[in-house]
Amino acid sequence: MPSPAHPVFERLTAAQSPLARQQLLHELEKLVDSRPAEKALAQRVHQVIDRGVPYFAPTDAHYLSWARQVAELWQRAEALPA
Repeated sequence: MPSPAHPVFERLTAAQSPLARQQLLHELEKLVDSRPAEKALAQRVHQVIDRGVPYFAPTDAHYLSWARQVAELWQRAEALPA
């Protein structure tokens, strides 16, 4: 599991506009689609993207868990061969 200092986690928990968080999900989608991803990872990324960003509450345990999950998916996608 990525640390809270992971750049994706930081971007998702920063007090930015909702558009910035949506943009991050779009970047994740482009990343996973640009690599020959394992099917399970690609499906999971698309499930997260289809669900969208939950209500922004950077101190809420549910939101923080979601942000860590997205950061973990990002790390897994980056680890795939380009």
